[in-house]
Amino acid sequence: MTLIIILALAGIVLICLELILPGMILGLAGIIALVSAVMLSFSSAELESLGLSGRALIAASILFVSMLVIGIWLKYFDRVPIGRGLILTQKNREKMAGQKPSEYLGLQGTALTDLRPTGKVDIKGLPKTCDIIAETGFIESGSGIEIIKADGRRIIVRKIASLS
Repeated sequence: MTLIIILALAGIVLICLELILPGMILGLAGIIALVSAVMLSFSSAELESLGLSGRALIAASILFVSMLVIGIWLKYFDRVPIGRGLILTQKNREKMAGQKPSEYLGLQGTALTDLRPTGKVDIKGLPKTCDIIAETGFIESGSGIEIIKADGRRIIVRKIASLS
């Protein structure tokens, strides 16, 4: 009976950890542990005195408790401190390299490639992971550009006559 309880608890914990460490390995191991616990509840010699209905009750209890615990974990995962850091919210969606997007407005640089409407630019202080989009749809390589709008990681630039 101890092995059945240990396998059931291990299965529940492994499935819950799958949210934190995705990759399906922990989830599969958890499912295997839960299925093993259910199978052992039917084949264990210790539980022969309970009969088939008692064994079925134990198996159903394992499945019910595991679904309940996993459901509660899924519902309240975003309120656990480790879960808050893993879930993208509107508050941290706007952050870009430690600065607010509005701080990038007015920065000037050079288009490294043709912007049709996207491409690569060289603007000091701008993170490399931003999506640069031309306001007009096309800006030639080597042209001076200025940031006119920043929305999250999406940066809209306008062609300027020359760099100041």
